[in-house]
Amino acid sequence: MAARSTPLLSAGVLGVLAWLLTSSFLSQTFVTPGPHAIRRGRRTACRAVETAVLLFQPGQRVTLTGPPAMAGAQGTILEPKGDDAFAVQFDNGSIFHIATHNIEGSGAPPAGNVNYDAVRADLKRVMDDPNWDDGSYGPLLIRLAWHSSGTYSKHTNTGGSEGAAMRFVYGSEAKDPENAGLAHAIKYLQPIKDKYPLMSHSDLWILAAYVAIEHMGGPSIEFKPGRVDTPDEKGCPEWDGPMIDGQASSRLPHAEYGLVEGFDRNKVLDSEGRILGWENLAQHMRDVFYRMGFNDREIVALMTGGHLWGRCHPEHSGYAGPWVEEMTKWSNEYAADMIEDPWRMVSNSDTWLDSIGAEELRPAPGKRQYVNKFPAAEGGSGLDDPNQMMLVADMVLLWDPAFRQTLEEYAVDDTGSDDNHALRRDFAAAYKKLTELGTQRLTACPFAH
Repeated sequence: MAARSTPLLSAGVLGVLAWLLTSSFLSQTFVTPGPHAIRRGRRTACRAVETAVLLFQPGQRVTLTGPPAMAGAQGTILEPKGDDAFAVQFDNGSIFHIATHNIEGSGAPPAGNVNYDAVRADLKRVMDDPNWDDGSYGPLLIRLAWHSSGTYSKHTNTGGSEGAAMRFVYGSEAKDPENAGLAHAIKYLQPIKDKYPLMSHSDLWILAAYVAIEHMGGPSIEFKPGRVDTPDEKGCPEWDGPMIDGQASSRLPHAEYGLVEGFDRNKVLDSEGRILGWENLAQHMRDVFYRMGFNDREIVALMTGGHLWGRCHPEHSGYAGPWVEEMTKWSNEYAADMIEDPWRMVSNSDTWLDSIGAEELRPAPGKRQYVNKFPAAEGGSGLDDPNQMMLVADMVLLWDPAFRQTLEEYAVDDTGSDDNHALRRDFAAAYKKLTELGTQRLTACPFAH
C-alpha cells in the first residue's frame, strides 16, 4: 500500500488557526451593548464613567493589526471584554473577542460623563423656536423617533429604534418618501450630539421625543439608554412592505394604501362619504402594526396621541394642514373632533378652500384627505372652525368598528381639561414600546419618571 501523503498547511491557514485559538468565538448574532458596556467602575447605569482603559467605543469601526493572517480585517466594536479585549463583529457577521493590542481605529478620548439630566435640559432649551412651523420642533422630533422605530419586524427581529440609519443620506431610510422632512430634525439635534459624543444618535432621537411629549403637556415616559448606532447605511432595514405600483415599499404605513383611485366624489365615495377600499387600508394598518407586535387598542392609542402634534406639509408628504387646533399641546382633541365633527374628502382641485381661508388644507396633486369644511353648495358647515384635516388612515379609526370602540373611549374628556386618563396612560405605554423595539440591552435611568 502506498504511503499516505500528509497535507501541509500554509502559513496563512496556520495563522488563522492560531487567531481562532487565541480568540473567543461567539455565535453570529448581533450582541447589542448596554450602557454598562461603555464604562468601568460602579456608577449609575446612566453614566459613562471616566476611564483611561477604554480606547474604543461601541459602534466604532476598527481594523485588526494581527495576527498576521487576519491583519486588515475590519469590524465594529460591540463592547469591552475584561480589561484588555473587545467584542468585535466582523463584516461577515461573526463576533470574536480581540485583544486590544490587535485593534486599530480612530479611537476616542477617555469617556467622560454622559449626564442625561443635562441632555434633557439642553433639549428643553431648544424645543421651542418661533421661526419653525407652529413655534416648536417638538412635533418633528416625535415623528423622527416614531419613524426610526416603526421599521421593526418581530418576524426577523430587524429594524427598530436601534441604529439611527436614517442619518445616512444615501441609505434607503433617508430616501423613503415617508421620511421626507426628517433631515431637518436630524440636523437640528446635531449640536447636542456633538456636545455629548458618547451618546448614540439612536438614544438622542428617542430621548428628544420623550422630552418633546412631556414639554408639550403629554405624559412622562421612562427613558432607557443603550441603543447602538449602525456604522453605515447597510444597517437600513429591508424594504419588504407591500408592492406599490410594481415596486417594493418600506415598512412604514402608507396613508392611502388599497383605496380606489380617482377624485370624482360620485365614483370613489360610498353613501357615508368613505373612500371605497377603506377596509383594505384598515387591514394594511393592522399588518404594519401587528408586524411590530401591537394590538388594535395600541394602534388607536399611538394614532390618537401621535397624530395630535404638528401638521402635514404638501412639499414633504403631499398632505396639508394640522390635525387639531392646538398642535403643540397634549389633549384628546384628535379623538373628540374626529367623532364629533363632520368630515369631507378633498383633493388639490378643491380650490373653494382658498376662498374661505383654508388654502392650507388643500393637498398636493394626486393626494386625498379629509377636512372639517364643506363648500356653501353643501351647507357650508365648519367655515368658522379652525382649519383641520385628517388623513384617510386617520378616518379609518372612525370607520372600523373595532378601532372606533377605543376611539370613542379616548374622545371622552374625563379630566375637565380636554384630556383622557386612559389615552394618556395607553399612549405613554405604546410609544415607549414602539421606541424600544429592536433593542437588546437598555438600562433604566434614575430620572426615569
